[in-house]
Amino acid sequence: REMLRWWQMNGPCPRPDGSPPVLLLVSVEQFGYHIDTYEYCRSLRDRYRITYLCLDQGLPRRKLEGVEELYCGRRPLGKVELGLLADSSAAVGRLRPDAVFLGRTKFSFLLRLRHPRTPMIFDVRSGSVEAEPRRRAVENLLLRRNACFFRHITVISEGLRRQLGLPRRARVLPLAANPPPALTAAPRDELRLVYVGTFKNRHLERTVEGLGRFLADGPPRIPVCFTLVGFGSEEELEAIRGAVRRHRLEHVVELRERVAHDELPKLLAQHNVGVAFTPQVPWFEHQPSTKIYEYLHSGLLCLATDTAANRELVSDRNGVLVADTPEAFAQGIGKLFELLPQWRPAAVAESVREHTWERVVTETLAPLLEQVRRRGPVLGS
Repeated sequence: REMLRWWQMNGPCPRPDGSPPVLLLVSVEQFGYHIDTYEYCRSLRDRYRITYLCLDQGLPRRKLEGVEELYCGRRPLGKVELGLLADSSAAVGRLRPDAVFLGRTKFSFLLRLRHPRTPMIFDVRSGSVEAEPRRRAVENLLLRRNACFFRHITVISEGLRRQLGLPRRARVLPLAANPPPALTAAPRDELRLVYVGTFKNRHLERTVEGLGRFLADGPPRIPVCFTLVGFGSEEELEAIRGAVRRHRLEHVVELRERVAHDELPKLLAQHNVGVAFTPQVPWFEHQPSTKIYEYLHSGLLCLATDTAANRELVSDRNGVLVADTPEAFAQGIGKLFELLPQWRPAAVAESVREHTWERVVTETLAPLLEQVRRRGPVLGS
């Protein structure tokens, strides 16, 4: 608490020469396409000199004033993550950063060993979500082994920390969202569902199947549409398209590619229900979703699978929790019909009023960065 009050009053300590401290963020995610790190940069750029090093994933490059973006192109032994760590080591040597915020990779420990005197934070946004048990176990084991090399660890939720077996010293750096310029303007006399995010291992064809079952029970009382926005493998996309064809929903379901984050408020403003669907399996149980915060901040009701992470945000005040089956999804849509007449976007947004990126950075990340700088670097213990 004392560190938080000090940072709010004074900001980060400058370098001895009076220049702002240097922060290096390292991520496999291309700059601007991972909302967490983008918001960290946006909130801290006035007080730190920030460099963001990432992989080039072939997406349009985005800029943010006050942030230097570096892209890794090396592939030692054919491994892009090794290239990222090699470029990170070079950046540490050139920039002499006051702190490094390192998104987890399989080889993060190598950077810690190469630069034992550089203050670092090892960040865990998720565990492995691979469907194959052996691969998932190996990836999570590597994550735990990497964490052992770092004194300072952040994790997305306390439930995930326990599930992954991370050390108790790991601190929760939670998700959030920014309130949009305006709440949704979608009408009450239509049901407009939207899903935004990755399609990977989400089995979204079940949501289309559920919508088809709901509509098969009889003509809906009001018009219904469902927009799915995101990216996935061709196999996953075809599974969704197949469900659309089977239930003859071509006029109801729209499948769109990912949208830029700054275009998201406009998209959400056209809908009144946000879908957050993940299979009910252990590796998703404690994995919260940024999109739920964005849906609720925009005033949308939320139709989400019933997981421990989702239960912390979604209740009968702002949405519906369902099982991960088509039948349960259809029942959830029916419950939404009951909620729509009393739906008030402002009341929904109020339920997540305190969950903002500004608050996450000000109350958690910024004081932690200053603490890391002051205590100095040591290997994990």
